[in-house]
Amino acid sequence: MEYVIVGCGNTGAALARLLLAEGAGLTILDQNPAAFAALSDDFTGRLEVGTGLDEDVLRRAGADHADGLAAVTSDDNRNLMCALIARRRFGIERVVARINDPTRSELFDDLGIHVICSTLTAAKQMRDVLGAGRSEPRAIRAEVGTAFAGHTVGELAEPGRIVVGSVTRGIHAFVPIADDVLEAGDRIVAFVTPDAVESFARRLSGGPLTESRR
Repeated sequence: MEYVIVGCGNTGAALARLLLAEGAGLTILDQNPAAFAALSDDFTGRLEVGTGLDEDVLRRAGADHADGLAAVTSDDNRNLMCALIARRRFGIERVVARINDPTRSELFDDLGIHVICSTLTAAKQMRDVLGAGRSEPRAIRAEVGTAFAGHTVGELAEPGRIVVGSVTRGIHAFVPIADDVLEAGDRIVAFVTPDAVESFARRLSGGPLTESRR
């Protein structure tokens, strides 16, 4: 896979390291040659000096055959314009632009440009660290109905929302793994966040759910 990164600040340099570690081909572009100092000494990609708003510069960087392009300069307008050029002029399918202003996200999503808003991302991470906005999971007991019999525990679980803690089959109880196949009549205890209780119950189609008392 071949990628172009426009902008060699901290974000561009970090993204470059990740892509190169996965064996990707890479060209990183910045209008300021001094910006390349952010790259590690073992950087093996190509360097190009110029602006991501110039089609000739982008072509020189390999945009005409790139599998993806990331515009991660410090300027929202420059990132969005560069992303539009990559999408419209070069037909690059995977285009992402970093922005700081969250009000622009929806507009560029409509244009087929994936946008990552660093302001919102940072705010959500801080909220999670502070513990706000989280819903504590509840321990739920349920019985597997015929509709879900034959499916695996992994098909029932949802990361961060539903975790199956135990399965009782007959007189035997065990801690399941994702590949374990559930049978009709199995009794399970799952830890479920409040927003996932309804979908959890619908999939199981078993008996009434009861909240476990601990």
